[in-house]
This record gives sequence, C-alpha cells and structure tokens, in this order.
Amino acid sequence: MNLKFLLKSNFLSILIQLFVLMLIANSISISQSFSVDSVKVRVAKWSDDKQSAFSFSFDDGLLSHYQNAKPILDQFGFKGTFNVMPPLLADSLPGIWRYGTWPMFIELSQDGHEIASHTMNHDTLTILPVGDTMTEGTAIYELYQSKKEIEQRIPDKKCNTLAYPYSYRNQLVDSLTSLFYEAGRSDGEEPNHYSLDYFYDLNSYAVHFNLPRNTLADDLDELYSFMNWIHNSILNEAWAIMMIHEIVPQLELPDLVSEGLYEPISNEWFTYLCDSIKARSENKEIWVETTGNIVRYMKQRDSCEYQVISSAQDEIEIELTDNLDDEIYNYPLSAYVTIPEDWNYILFTQAGRIDTLTAIATDSGKVVLCKIIPDDGIMTLTKLNITGIDDEKDQPLSFELYQNYPNPFNPSTRIRYSVMSNVKRQTSKVTLKVYDMLGVEIATLVNEEKPAGTYEVEFNGSRLSSGVSAKGGYASGVYFYQLRVGEFVQTRKMILAK
Repeated sequence: MNLKFLLKSNFLSILIQLFVLMLIANSISISQSFSVDSVKVRVAKWSDDKQSAFSFSFDDGLLSHYQNAKPILDQFGFKGTFNVMPPLLADSLPGIWRYGTWPMFIELSQDGHEIASHTMNHDTLTILPVGDTMTEGTAIYELYQSKKEIEQRIPDKKCNTLAYPYSYRNQLVDSLTSLFYEAGRSDGEEPNHYSLDYFYDLNSYAVHFNLPRNTLADDLDELYSFMNWIHNSILNEAWAIMMIHEIVPQLELPDLVSEGLYEPISNEWFTYLCDSIKARSENKEIWVETTGNIVRYMKQRDSCEYQVISSAQDEIEIELTDNLDDEIYNYPLSAYVTIPEDWNYILFTQAGRIDTLTAIATDSGKVVLCKIIPDDGIMTLTKLNITGIDDEKDQPLSFELYQNYPNPFNPSTRIRYSVMSNVKRQTSKVTLKVYDMLGVEIATLVNEEKPAGTYEVEFNGSRLSSGVSAKGGYASGVYFYQLRVGEFVQTRKMILAK
C-alpha cells in the first residue's frame, strides 16, 4: 500500500464524515426550524370565521317573546337579545298588559339568551333631566336602576347592552349610557360595520309591512325583501341587527294589526326567516349571536395582542392579551395559528379547556383554527400523532338534506344534500323531488346512483315541468323538497316569492 493510496483513502474518509455531519446538522436544523418567528396569529373577523354577523333583538319584554319566539329560536339553535323594562315584569301570571314575567326571562337567560335593558319606564331619554341614580324621572335613574334590577334578578350575568326607548338618543344620552353599558342600540337601515370605534349608536332594522296582513302570503314580499337586506349585509361582511316586538300565530296577527301594535310578525313568518338564516349559517355566511356577545367579540378582536411564548416541532405556546375588563370581556376569539407542515391533528389546551383540532392547508402553509380567550392564560398546541385515518374521514357520516339557499327565493335556489358510504355497494340510489302544498310532484332534481359525498343542485321556479301550466312556471308559495336514499327519507320546505 503506497502513500498515494493512503492519502486518497484518508481524504475519502474525511469527505464521508463531513457529509454525515452535514446530514445530521441539517436534520437538527429541520427539527428546530419552526421558530417563534414562524408562528403567526390572525383573529377572524367573526366567530368561526363566518362571513357576517346577525342578532335578533326583541324589545319590551313581552309574553309572546317567551311563548312564541323562544321555541322557534330554540328549534334552530339561535340565541336572542331580550330588552326588558324591570318594573313591567311581574313575578307571576297574570302579568301587566302583554308583558311577561321574571321567571320567564330568567329561564331565557339560563338558556343562553341575553337579557338587556330597555330602561325602567320606556321614557324618552333625550328630554329627561340628567339627574342621578336615586331620582325618578331622570335619565341616569332610568339607565342605572334598570341595569341594577336586572343584575339583581340574574346575578350570574352582566347586563351589558341597552336598547334606547323609541331609538331616541343624542350625544348626552350616549355619554350617560356609557357610564353603565358597553353598547347602546338605536335604529337604522344600514347594517353595522365589522369594525367600530363607537358602540353607542348601533343600527337595528325593524321590518315594515304593507297592508293588508290577513294571511302569510300577504307578508311574503317583506320576507323576501328582508332576506335581500341580510344578503347585502353578508356581502359587506357586516353586522345586521333585527328589531322585533310582538310575535304571534298568524291567526292572531290581523287583530294586533288592527289594534295598532308596532309591526307585529307571525310565528310562521319568523320560522321561515329562521329557516333561511340557518341555511346561511351552516354555509358559514352568518354568525348568529346576541348583541352583547358580538360587542364583546368585536372589542376583544380589535384590541388583542399575542405573544409566542415558545415554539418547537411538536408544541407551540401562545398568550393572547387585551386591555379590557376581564370580568366582561372573556368571550372566545376564533384565531388562525400557523403550524408546522407535518402537523395534521392538534391538541388544544387553555385554562382547563381541551379540544382536538384538524390542520387546514392554505397557500401560505398550514394553520389551525382555535378558540382563544384573551387574558385566560397560555394556550398550548401540541402535535398529535394519529395513524390509521384515511380518505374516509372526508366522507359524510350520515344522509342529510340541508335547507335550501336562498330561501325565500326568486326564481332559483340551491339545494345541498349528503350521501354516506354504502357498505354493500359503492353507490346508493338517490332521488330528490319537489312537491307543492297538495303533495303533487312538480319536479325531479335527482334520480340516479351516487357515491358517498356532498352534492348541490339547482331548482328554478321559472322552469316548466310536466304537469305545470305553460302560462309561466310555478306560483308563489310554500313548496316541499324530499330526499330519499333507500329507507332514509327527509323533507324540508322552501318559499318561492315572486
């Protein structure tokens, strides 16, 4: 073995060792590459990153709010804001005029609805003297005592918002309101901007109906117009607030109208509205929440800051803070957090709250959508190593027929449905048909074998079908659409408003 061979052999050995060291260094660099600076937090404009926000705001604390509005809201999983005048709520029935009772509104609060203030006596605040907290007939008395009594009756909740009587307010009234409340609601047709510097002139819109109002069909034009108003609010990513007073069965509505009550609505009309809003909520277009909770979300969102405490390949720690009163401002914010590319499933923990989340792939990398409460301690994200999950996780776990959108519609609407996996065959026989009020079939939208998945079809009310008069499509009114897959059958209703 000569010297040249030894030198060449040693040189190759050194090169190999250097190459191995570079691989090890590169591996270490990759495993530690997700630095603190790589972690970004972006709070969504609205909760669950929905496109817009919407609130039901009921004025006066009426008996019909408990008897009629509450069951409909509960049916769709919505929470409303009920603005009450404490002296007019009795402890039991019979109550005062058409007003409800304290046990009714305490139950509403326990079910997650907001009980807010409409002052003590519904006096016009703009003409009252300023006064003080103990002098009746003054603005401060009306504002303070109402909040005080509501919080005494419902001690586990804060009364944070006010609806101005008659929607009358001015700069002085706003200033006095700000002493006791986080926001004040007035009226106005323009939905509220998604980012506000001032919360004491919130717009709310009461639907105005044309006469006559003897049947539900008489009010369908206003329903369709109101849904267009909501649609424009969605396009502007705004916050729409609906002002509501009496809500009664359709049979009772003409009498209330003749008595001159302010813009009452029928249970049936309200149910159709909630049907439509629910469909758009499921489509991530509308976040439905109480006035107080949306105010909390907006103020926290616009004032919070984050700090990345630590970041490693398997765990990230973040702290979210704001400069607000934690006793009031403790609503969870929906926030996107950037995570390493090899994370698919994540364990979320904060102050004893635990959730399992799924990574979302975006053009700029992977993120996860979390619910973080500011000033509630460090939030930790931990990579979960879950194996054995294949593409079936994206397949529907059940058959389901969704509410059509838009609803009411003119002339066309979209209908979405899900088909779960068929264990015996790769496909399932699916039919989707439309019927009129008499149960007569007027359209077949789907009649074929379908593999597991979620689908969407269009129904056009201006198109003709067999059995439909050639004089011009379908008439305005209520229709039913039915999904049938084997023994599974589900039916929903929709409204064509021409």
